[in-house]
Amino acid sequence: MSKAKKYFKVFLINFFIFFLGILILESFFGGWLKKNNFSDLIVKKNITKVWSPVHYKSDHNAMYKKDKYGFRGNYENISQVKIITVGGSTTDERWIDENLTWTRMLQEKIIKHINDKNYKIANAGVDGQSSLGHLKNFDYWFSKIEKLNPKFYIFYIGINDAVILADSLEKNSSENFNRADHLKDKNPSEKIVNYIKNNSAVYNLHKILDGYLIAKKYGVSHGTDTWKGSFEKKKIEIYNKSDQIDKFLKDYNDRLIKISNKVKKESSTSIFITQQVPQGHYLEELLIMVNQQTIKFCKFEKQVCLNLHQKINLEMDKDLYDAFHTRPNGNKKISKFIFKELVSNPKLKIYFSKIQ
Repeated sequence: MSKAKKYFKVFLINFFIFFLGILILESFFGGWLKKNNFSDLIVKKNITKVWSPVHYKSDHNAMYKKDKYGFRGNYENISQVKIITVGGSTTDERWIDENLTWTRMLQEKIIKHINDKNYKIANAGVDGQSSLGHLKNFDYWFSKIEKLNPKFYIFYIGINDAVILADSLEKNSSENFNRADHLKDKNPSEKIVNYIKNNSAVYNLHKILDGYLIAKKYGVSHGTDTWKGSFEKKKIEIYNKSDQIDKFLKDYNDRLIKISNKVKKESSTSIFITQQVPQGHYLEELLIMVNQQTIKFCKFEKQVCLNLHQKINLEMDKDLYDAFHTRPNGNKKISKFIFKELVSNPKLKIYFSKIQ
């Protein structure tokens, strides 16, 4: 037998052993055969990013992490999660450090108040997601997570629905929901890629190791300057479009009803929080309409609604780094407001009593 044939035979044997090893690894640790795998869900998992903040002052790098469930959070076990926060980028807060999001600040306030360090909040914010996506979360995402049993779902909503309403008014057409709301890609090749990413043990091991190596760099000192707040100038024509607006708000209300029913089915409680944009912003009038509909829904359906847009003021440049997204200073205001509302609300304060 020639040397070339010997080398080729050795290569084939090693390739077969390698392939068999990967197959065994994927069979035992991958999600391919699991009943509740994440299928082709687009929600990011097992990622860690570290960067130097440029839109708020900081003496250290910032970290953004999502775990194997697609959540941000510092819990050790999913059974510790008592609250899930749901929303768009204003909840996800991709450009804010783990410890400086309003979700984490709220968690720390609750832990201190009830004296229970195991009371954890999972952040399920998805960039760009509106109420349609929040509704689909339950069927495509949350239902896939074993032992997930939160007491509360907090929905920080309004802005993305107002954006969709503005877009539909400009195009004079029905709502055009984005990829984050569908939670799955329509393109077949993208669906295949997402399916592999969500269920491959090798891919997820790679992401975990990559995240670990990145995380080791965390804590490196680096001062930054703040961004000058952006404020987009635009005008949305709403006159003579009352029928279109009314239909949108009715559909929005129907989605809130469906969302609250999903939460009830899980024996959990819904908490809806309204949002705000700076005065004079092009979305202001439409967001007010969405907020008013949220409040009407809460009153009619006897749901808990925290009217943030009426009770606090988020200032440009100080609390916001653009018209929608908050800096850590704004997150202090939001978390303080939510915490006070939770512990004082007659329907909720019993759940936030101090553990003796």
